Amino acid sequence: MQSPSFFRTRAVAAWAVSVLGLACGGDDIIAPDTGGITVTTATTGPPSSTAGYTIRLDEGAPRPIDVNASLTLSPITPGEHSVRLEGLSGACTVAGANPRRVDVPAGDPVELRFEITCAPLPSGVTIVTTTTGLFPDPDGYTVQVDRAPGLPIAPNASLSVGDLSAGTHRVELDGVAGNCTVEGDNPRTIEVVAGAVLAVEFAITCSGVVQRWTRLDGGTGADLPDVWGSSGTDVFVVGEVEADDGVASLILRYDGTRWDRQLRQTDLRLRGVWGTSATNAFAVGFRFFSPDAAVFRYDGTQWSEVPGFASDGSEALALNAVWGSSATDVFAVGEAFDGQFSRSLIFQYDGTGWRRLPEPEPLAPTLLDVWGSASDDVYVVGRDDIGEPASGVILRYDGAAWTPVVQEEGLLLNGIWGSSASDVFAVGFEFTESDGNVELAGTVRHFDGTAWSRMTVPAVGVLHEVWGSSSSDVFAVGEDGVVLHYDGATWTESRPGDQTLLGVWGASPFEVFAVGNRGLILRGTP
Repeated sequence: MQSPSFFRTRAVAAWAVSVLGLACGGDDIIAPDTGGITVTTATTGPPSSTAGYTIRLDEGAPRPIDVNASLTLSPITPGEHSVRLEGLSGACTVAGANPRRVDVPAGDPVELRFEITCAPLPSGVTIVTTTTGLFPDPDGYTVQVDRAPGLPIAPNASLSVGDLSAGTHRVELDGVAGNCTVEGDNPRTIEVVAGAVLAVEFAITCSGVVQRWTRLDGGTGADLPDVWGSSGTDVFVVGEVEADDGVASLILRYDGTRWDRQLRQTDLRLRGVWGTSATNAFAVGFRFFSPDAAVFRYDGTQWSEVPGFASDGSEALALNAVWGSSATDVFAVGEAFDGQFSRSLIFQYDGTGWRRLPEPEPLAPTLLDVWGSASDDVYVVGRDDIGEPASGVILRYDGAAWTPVVQEEGLLLNGIWGSSASDVFAVGFEFTESDGNVELAGTVRHFDGTAWSRMTVPAVGVLHEVWGSSSSDVFAVGEDGVVLHYDGATWTESRPGDQTLLGVWGASPFEVFAVGNRGLILRGTP
């Protein structure tokens, strides 16, 4: 009889033989139920164009892959899947669809190839400007890289300049206004790296207002009542000087470096100057030894007297100021003396010729200055000596008639200017009499679009003229070389001159000219 261990041994042997037989028969016991994808990247182009990519299967996490490499994604459930190549730089493009749809079978991974072409990365600079301050440069700047032509850039902007070779380059910010300062080096030397864009930042600070006055030598001791220009390098002043051949009037022109005399004529007193451009300016005044008014016009080359301002003999004509809304709409104002009283004198130019306008009614004051915001919004200031008592007057012209808007006893207004129809300044003085003594005090009147009011100003003497660049940057000049500045809230006082200042005008908020007695010419800068 066989023992039980014998039967157990035979059973185990039989099971082993059957299993080996199945294994050697060619079919696995369990078929594979997953697959995979082998992704290959093939990149052509400069190596610096990209640092590598990532592969994303369906919505899974990205996996890094080099520019020329293979990566097997597994296990993957058989079926359709999406494979996306990501991390492409702007210089690289992939051929074919991206993402790709891939049908994954069970078993060995399928092959997927991405062919990428990369161009050289650009080498260059990005220039960035950051400007701070109340009065930034209005026309922006220019950027010059090496010796290339300058490129415009705004006060707060960026500008890219490409196609630069690797190595040393020069970057300069130019065209910076006189009130603005560039922080740091300018120009700057930079090192450009191949395939890289370097940022170059310029910080610019622009100061607010004129802070420094410099005396200019005009080469004359003449009294200078008015100044105007088309720019800081094209400025005219008018004046008069006593000479061996009598009193003579002058016109001087400043070219940014020096003053040159353009006109000298005896029997002439010029009181005002104004124009529309470097080739169209007017100077007005009167004759000493005849009752005629005088108008001269500049054409860019020379000054010529304009006919048509002779008196008929019944009155003496004098013009004190000139202003226009355009080259074809100009007003010249002054006074006509009939032997007893001085009354208003107004001429208007329409681009073809001058005509005398009727006297304003019911008032016809002596007129000392003129300014307007438009052809139908013109103001004149002056003095009414006919009425009792005499009074300071402001008249407004609406294109058809003149209307008094201010009439005040004990007031005389010499100058007027505004930044808009609702922001107008008139300057002069008030006078009071006590015990036979007359006291004078400078005054400024302001129109806000609704009403005229007296402004609070420092205690100064007579104010003769006013000009500004904006409602918050206004200058008034007067007796004893005083300059008042208004910042939109407060008037402050300085005294840069040693003689009375009679006229003021500016090319910009950063370059202002003031003129006065005995040849005094001041240039104000930040």
